[in-house]
Amino acid sequence: MKKFLLLAGVACLFAANAQAEVNQYVSAKVSYDFNKVNIKNADFEENQMERWKANKNLFGTHVAYGVQAGYVRGEVELNNSRDIKRNHLEYSNGANYEDTIDHFRLYKHSVMANVYFDYLTCTPWTPYVGAGLGTSYLKADFGEHAKSVYNLAWQVMAGLTYDINSNWTVDAGYRYADLGRIRKNWGNAVTKVTARDHEILLGVRYTF
Repeated sequence: MKKFLLLAGVACLFAANAQAEVNQYVSAKVSYDFNKVNIKNADFEENQMERWKANKNLFGTHVAYGVQAGYVRGEVELNNSRDIKRNHLEYSNGANYEDTIDHFRLYKHSVMANVYFDYLTCTPWTPYVGAGLGTSYLKADFGEHAKSVYNLAWQVMAGLTYDINSNWTVDAGYRYADLGRIRKNWGNAVTKVTARDHEILLGVRYTF
C-alpha cells in the first residue's frame, strides 16, 4: 500500500509538471513570531564580555506575489514584524560586575526571493518545502544611540496547503529566518545584535 501511494504521488508530480501552466498568484499571511535576539558587548579595555537576550514573541505579516508551474513556485515576499521593545535588560556575570540596557528597540523587515517545491498528491492537500534569499533591514535603538544596516538574509520554510477551489488556497506553515546582525563600535567596545526568527504562519493564496 505504501509503495502504491508513493508511486501515485510520483505519477501526479510528473503528470502535473508535464502539462504545467504558468499561473500567477498573490498571498497574505499572519505569523506568530518567536523572535530570538542576542546582544553581545565586548569591552577590550576592561576585558569584559557581556551577553543579553531580548527575546520576545510577537505577530507579523507577510505578503507575496508569485508564479507557479506544476510543482514549482517562485515568489517575491515582503515580511514585516512588530518592533521588539524592551524597557530594561540586565546583565550580571555572577561575581561583582553588573550592567543594564534601558529602552532597547529593534526594528526588522525583509524582502525575500523564495522557491517552493510542492508535493502534488492528486488531492486538495499539498505538502511543501521552500527556501529564500534576500535582504533584511535592521535598526537597533539603544536610547541615546542607534544604528541601522542592510544584511544578506535567508530563510527555510515547510508547510501544508488545502485547495478550497481552483482559485483559493489555505496555507499553514513554519519559517526559520536568519536576518543577520548589527555591529556597533563604542570606542574600546563593540556591540553585536543578531536577529533570528522562528515563525508559525497561517494565510491564504489567490491564483489568477
